[in-house]
Amino acid sequence: MKASDIKPGMELTPVSHLVTRPNILRYGSMVGAFNAEHEEDDFAQDVGYGEIFAHGIMHLNYVTQMLCDFAGHPERLKKIEIDFGAPVYPDEVITARGRVRDVVEEGGVLHVTCEVWSEKQDGTRVTDKGTAELELECD
Repeated sequence: MKASDIKPGMELTPVSHLVTRPNILRYGSMVGAFNAEHEEDDFAQDVGYGEIFAHGIMHLNYVTQMLCDFAGHPERLKKIEIDFGAPVYPDEVITARGRVRDVVEEGGVLHVTCEVWSEKQDGTRVTDKGTAELELECD
């Protein structure tokens, strides 16, 4: 895609992932985030959840993947801000979505602001009110 093709309202290509119990457990171990609500069903139930649930940062990773795919390189992603909302339980599919909100060309660089979020299959947003800033080379 050429930079000149990027316009406000343009939808980013969604990225979907099936969240599994082994993924949740491995992710916590990998990033050193050992929290009982992400590892022990009994504890998660005691604090008001149905079972263990995914770390919020996992959803951010899916949004980041979508943005990097769109931008063509991780270095073009300059900033992400997002709110974490609903929990994601094992065996739920999460889809990261986004749309271009604003495009400004300045000094040979295209500054692109996107609205971003992720949602469950039923449309419940698990991350929301997200914005991302990208810098792309003009063609």
